Amino acid sequence: MCDRTFAMTTDSALNAQRVFKKTSLNNKLTLYLASRDLIVENGSIEKIQGVVHVEGDLENKKVFGQVTLTFRYGREDEEVMGLKFCNEAIMSIAQIWPMYSNYDREPNSQLQDALIRRLGSNAFPFHLELTPLAPPSVQLVPAKQYHGAPIGTSYDVRAYIAERADEKVSRRNVVRMGIRVLQGPGRGGPAPPPPHSPLTLTSLAHQNVMRLKNKTKLNADENGVAKREEIDNQESAPPRVAVEKPFLLSDGRVELEAWLDKATYSHGESVVVSVLVSNNSSKTVRRIKTLVIQHVDVCMFSNGKFKNVVALVRGTGPPILPGQVHTDSYTLTPHRGVTKNWIALEDSYSKSGASLASTVLCNSNSPDDRNVFAIYVSYYVKVKLTLSGMGGEVSVKLPFTLTHSCINEAPTDSVVEEATHKMILEGKENSDEEDNKAEIEKDNNGNKEIQETDGDDAEIKSPDGHRCVADVLVNIENKISDRPKKFEGPTEVRTIKPSEEELDLIVKYTGPDT
Repeated sequence: MCDRTFAMTTDSALNAQRVFKKTSLNNKLTLYLASRDLIVENGSIEKIQGVVHVEGDLENKKVFGQVTLTFRYGREDEEVMGLKFCNEAIMSIAQIWPMYSNYDREPNSQLQDALIRRLGSNAFPFHLELTPLAPPSVQLVPAKQYHGAPIGTSYDVRAYIAERADEKVSRRNVVRMGIRVLQGPGRGGPAPPPPHSPLTLTSLAHQNVMRLKNKTKLNADENGVAKREEIDNQESAPPRVAVEKPFLLSDGRVELEAWLDKATYSHGESVVVSVLVSNNSSKTVRRIKTLVIQHVDVCMFSNGKFKNVVALVRGTGPPILPGQVHTDSYTLTPHRGVTKNWIALEDSYSKSGASLASTVLCNSNSPDDRNVFAIYVSYYVKVKLTLSGMGGEVSVKLPFTLTHSCINEAPTDSVVEEATHKMILEGKENSDEEDNKAEIEKDNNGNKEIQETDGDDAEIKSPDGHRCVADVLVNIENKISDRPKKFEGPTEVRTIKPSEEELDLIVKYTGPDT
């Protein structure tokens, strides 16, 4: 009676739980996974649990399962004459059936037991484990339009029937399902290995370095535990930076101090930046600009570093005159926009869109510990002051972490972001020389608008004078009610035509449809 009740409870739990299923091309293999997202958090990673169902007799063959990492570093439409711009690495492999006699088999989960009872005797459970050093799934999107295979780091689970694990198998006999490795809100890095477990050279070297660092801290201070706790508190404290700029040919200096409200933000959360400017010089602070920059580092290439502006706010207040003190706060929301460089997004199961990639940092500063397949992503807020005359610029950088607030909020499907005006703006970027000319014209007339760029940070151009296509179409529709209409019978015939300026904007627009 108890066993029957437990079986009913398990089946009801199965009906309520989401299960991912995929079948091979020949319909002989079916793969079931409980989850497609693996979270790396505090040096540990979740295990892959699933069931493989085989149709028909295996004919003395074996069933294997593996996790494959695919790193694509080039466009698929540029592959010619057998040239491939991708590398594959097997991260984990196991023989699902028959099981080794001396293999310490892990107990099945309730979901696996329920699937086995429902599918029959040809259903075989399996567990696959990845190393915590596995790089998170990151997708790189080029500036030009691209519809090929995703560029970046991706994972998939494969199951196939063969006599040997290294046997070449036809695509019809293989079932594969994409998975993602996501960086959790906790700290990354490998966990302390269990005893009698094999270690790689990289992880062993990293553990020795960390052990020596901790030993040095304990010897330097008797209260080593308290000191480490203090360091942890300092790392989690909101970033705060102050800088001052003196001048060679004039007295005084300009002081800039900026800070954030916290050090870690979730996806979709706004970043609040507080700015304090003390102008103790003879110069005038003309503009204050605050922007969020995404820094992408592709470890496989020495020149694979990109910067993209994912949020931008310009100060609208008057210039800060000599002797004045200015305090203000700015709110920025990082989002995917139009950039001229490669932008890093989270790996998506569909092509409809994805959110910005979470922060991915290397566990140590040593170049030997950098994973060649990893794509490191970092974010920071940059506050920049533009001074009058030959004063130049003053800027500070405030790094922060962008991640998921909790494991349950990690997306199981592709995240579709709403189209914003910055995503569909039309316009060209000005060079530094054009910006200086526009600045001089503004000083003379006081009525012309300045469009500026930052060459180092590749900023997004979003001036107020630009109009997006969506606004133009709405304006055309709104003007219909104000213009005369012509009626012919029961139907209404509209004779309103858009103006030449509106037509030119629609023709010039080369971005995607919204």
